[in-house]
Amino acid sequence: MRVTALSLAGLNLCGLKEYRLSLVGLLKNEQPELAVLPALTGPALAFGSGAIPHTAGLREAFTACMEDEGPFRQAYLELHSSVARELKLYLAAGTIFEKGGGRVYHIAYIFDPEGSICGRQRQTHLTRFQRELGLSRGEELDLFQIGPYKAGLIIDNDARHPETGRILALSGANLVLHCGALQGELNCWAQAAGMWSQVQQNQFWAVEAQLNAVLGGSLFGAQCAIIGPCEITPGSSGYLNRGAPGKEAVTAELDEERRKKLTSAYPILKLLNPSAY
Repeated sequence: MRVTALSLAGLNLCGLKEYRLSLVGLLKNEQPELAVLPALTGPALAFGSGAIPHTAGLREAFTACMEDEGPFRQAYLELHSSVARELKLYLAAGTIFEKGGGRVYHIAYIFDPEGSICGRQRQTHLTRFQRELGLSRGEELDLFQIGPYKAGLIIDNDARHPETGRILALSGANLVLHCGALQGELNCWAQAAGMWSQVQQNQFWAVEAQLNAVLGGSLFGAQCAIIGPCEITPGSSGYLNRGAPGKEAVTAELDEERRKKLTSAYPILKLLNPSAY
């Protein structure tokens, strides 16, 4: 399967039509069967398009997005549904804030090639900053069928908690999509402690889309990557492909047969000690 991780760098966020046009153009160039957008794509587009007025800081920016009652959310979902349908691909549409049951969640949606929602995931492990904002955490980690793969979604800070990847792997995931947004300039070691580490611990593939943008006056500057077990990646690096901050997209081909041969020869999940959990 050909997969692409997008950073938002180079995309036109000044309006919904402009954003859609630039997104479709980029995806046509990369020609993936699956594309993943980063965390906070929704807020970035809301501010860029003027759907929500600009604010002085990140806290105020997120609060304004959390208070949105739904018009922008609906337009956001319809836009990405139409892109998935037009290009006949699976599209993990980044993240937005969404109200439900009197609470607000940080959530991502996946659209199938028909434009229908085939998966959704709420962030399960919140940072202190997110808790102070009043966000609520999700309580389930689900799998979704993406072509031949059983896939899970890991949202933002969830990548820093090894139990998320382990739960998905034990549930049968062979592919994980990470919608990420790391604040600050690129720190390769801090980033590797997230999804790269999860992949090596569980032997699945990961498509890691990291936000490259300035939002609420704060820089998000991590790198997008396609990650696999070290044993089946060039130079035993654990990366099929990765891009420097500012690169619009990173694309690679997943060779599932190679991964299956590796897990047959060295089945990490069968070597676990259940009593240690």
